[in-house]
Amino acid sequence: MPISFDTAGFHQLDQNTWQHANGDQAVLTYFGLVPDLPAGLDDLPALRHDLAIIHGEAGCLVEAHVVQLGGTPALLRIVKLPLPNQPNGQVFTCSFTIPKERSSAVLQLVAAERGMTGTREAILAAEIGFENWVKAHPYAPELEGVLPFHAGDDPRHDARFPDHPLSRVRAWAHHVVRTARVDPGFASLPSFRMQPPPPPVEPGQSLMTALPSLPVKGFVGLRIGEETTYWRTTDPKLGEMLGRGLMGRSPLADTRFRDMLLVDVETGEAMIPDRFTTNGQMTAHGTRLEQVTLQEADAALSDEDVMDAFRWAGRMCGEAAERGEFLSLEPIENDGEQADPHVLLAVQPHEGQQVVIAQFSPPPSEGPLAGSPSRSAPATAESVEGIGVIAGMAVNEWRSHPLRMAITYRRPTG
Repeated sequence: MPISFDTAGFHQLDQNTWQHANGDQAVLTYFGLVPDLPAGLDDLPALRHDLAIIHGEAGCLVEAHVVQLGGTPALLRIVKLPLPNQPNGQVFTCSFTIPKERSSAVLQLVAAERGMTGTREAILAAEIGFENWVKAHPYAPELEGVLPFHAGDDPRHDARFPDHPLSRVRAWAHHVVRTARVDPGFASLPSFRMQPPPPPVEPGQSLMTALPSLPVKGFVGLRIGEETTYWRTTDPKLGEMLGRGLMGRSPLADTRFRDMLLVDVETGEAMIPDRFTTNGQMTAHGTRLEQVTLQEADAALSDEDVMDAFRWAGRMCGEAAERGEFLSLEPIENDGEQADPHVLLAVQPHEGQQVVIAQFSPPPSEGPLAGSPSRSAPATAESVEGIGVIAGMAVNEWRSHPLRMAITYRRPTG
């Protein structure tokens, strides 16, 4: 792994996961993909603004900084989220991301409130005054996120509440900055840079909104209106952005969203809009697709290609968890409220550790998953990929081609 850190006080659970005696869990991950950051480390105001908007959809970005890990620039961010499936309580994550041109390394600590929750906030709110409690977000004053940015998260209060998860992740962050090391080979890779926007749409070009399927090798299905057509990609851009929360989104329902792009069905010219604006300006990326039939695409795919597509879905479930979201793998025609059949994929804390979960609706009636409403396992790089493969086993029972399946982002409702 590109990052090494001090594991004193931690027990190693697997190759990439460590658990502290207090229950906090550290995870080290390498992504062989273009980083999913909305701006470069050299534009901290834009990066902070867009990250605040992103994390505000599920919780709140507490702070973000560019720091040095062993002389290598890294993004440090602390995020708070509601405890999943709990009426009260929060979970705090602290992550260090080292972005490179076509890869990244992430070291993250997850710390959840346990037992009586909200004590720090209750004491400080009474002292500070409720009228002074909630503040405009310093990175995005216009933001109204799921969780408020408030005075109680100020680091000046950490010393009074050393056992609070926010205090713990901050203390760990300071220690990591002082002691972590980065592999010299990884540190020397070209730095991540945002790509410039593409040229404007040519006059006469007719662009239609398209919702993509699960990508399989170099092929993708596109739901355009009531019709699904099939396309071969000609460059890696769409594959680099699909599933990572980077693309513009089309709402299906209040808490259901899909990636979207704009395509000229006559020429195959397409625009991939960025999900967030920079300085109020929408940007997009140009690409070109070649239309094919489902039979032509299927003939070019092997069983291993299909397995890779479901492994990819598992990895995207892991990335969605970092945004406070989970995924639904479902037929591309399911474009309204959640309907059967579908598989929900999530990574969330459970009894002091991160767990990856697949929930089937309806439960499979055939094969090794017969009668099982769900499968779960401790979250590791292998199990996150594996849960996608398990989802693929359920999909196989539906007799649906993977290019007719879609990833839908879901947000917790409670």
